[in-house]
This record gives sequence, C-alpha cells and structure tokens, in this order.
Amino acid sequence: MNRSHAMERLKADASGNTGLSHVLTEAVPGFASPEDAVNFLAARGFEVSARDLVEAAADEARDETPVGEGEGGYGALMRFIIVR
Repeated sequence: MNRSHAMERLKADASGNTGLSHVLTEAVPGFASPEDAVNFLAARGFEVSARDLVEAAADEARDETPVGEGEGGYGALMRFIIVR
C-alpha cells in the first residue's frame, strides 16, 4: 500500500462521521465517472487524480474487509471507483 499524502488525507477526512464524509456520500450517486469524483474533490482542496483513486480502490479491494465497510463517504467513493 503506497498511498499518496493527498489520498491519506482524503481517507482521514472523508471516513466515518465527518462533514466531508456526509457530503461525499450524498454526491457519489451523481458521479458518472472517476473524473467527476476528481473534480468534486478538487473543489474541496484535494489534489488527487483518477489514477490515485483507482490505485487506492485496488488497495482497498486487496484488504480482507469488504471495500469501504465502515468508511463513510470514503468507502462509498471506493466502491464507486471499483464498479466503474
């Protein structure tokens, strides 16, 4: 697992019961592509690429815990990336 600082910050800020987690959870169903997620996050100060998201989702998929379980908006985002 070699996540960038930006992805670690995103996971910390968007997991669990945070404001960003709630907003992201509500926004994910409206995303049509990973680029929508990148743009949403950029507007909130996160400089991540679609590749960063795909790599993080792949890391999550390798864990024994189901992807995104208990991770709030971050988990919803990871599930979206895996499906796309």
